[in-house]
Amino acid sequence: MIEKNKNFKYRKNESISIHDVYTKALKATMTNNPPEVKINLDNMESHKEDVKEDKKINLYIWYYNQCDSKRCTGKKLMRSGLITPLTINQKFTGIVLSPFGKSMFSLEDMEIAKTRGIAVIDCSWNKVETTPIGSIPAKHTRILPFLVAANPTHYGRPFELSCVEAIAAALQILNFQDEATKLLSLFNWGESFLNINAEVFKLYSTRGFNSKDMEEIQNEYIEKAKLDLEERKILNEQIDYQNVSDIIQP
Repeated sequence: MIEKNKNFKYRKNESISIHDVYTKALKATMTNNPPEVKINLDNMESHKEDVKEDKKINLYIWYYNQCDSKRCTGKKLMRSGLITPLTINQKFTGIVLSPFGKSMFSLEDMEIAKTRGIAVIDCSWNKVETTPIGSIPAKHTRILPFLVAANPTHYGRPFELSCVEAIAAALQILNFQDEATKLLSLFNWGESFLNINAEVFKLYSTRGFNSKDMEEIQNEYIEKAKLDLEERKILNEQIDYQNVSDIIQP
């Protein structure tokens, strides 16, 4: 299931497409030997040092059976036994990753995630407006921050994550990297998701202590990416102009 951030302000009517910001990073993921994802935890705050990778976070899914079964990551996770299906009207007291979340997922959700688990909603984005997601009996609904999808259906698109990407993103933010990697290893494109988002994952997992922090980090990251893109465009224009000047010189 894709996680869409309704507070994102840069997706429409902008002169610069945010997709272009990731062009270089996306090309890098298409090589035979993608760069290894390394997240430095040395500078983590003291309270996060207590996180144990061997403490399993239970994972759950509401499955609406709307997606292409051959590409459905939620269905594959269920077949692998890595995620537990919930009935549509089943109450859940853990963290629910939802496009209609009331706040942004952050490190503040650690305790609930560890004790009650994390759930994701598997339905087609083409039918999300008509699917009764809002009626799911859940208290702790969360939206994920800005991340770029690597799944084949929505490759390179911000926010449009598959179920496995959404769950893996939550685990990555909580510094359960081993569990995130285990889920993504079921898919040949899984490592690309970590590679594409490695820089921003590090920011979220070390500074995103609450929903407000996450939103600030997200907006700062997007603004920086847009400025970098503008600078590259200006540089490319200067290079092109210089090339033309060299050609027409007598």
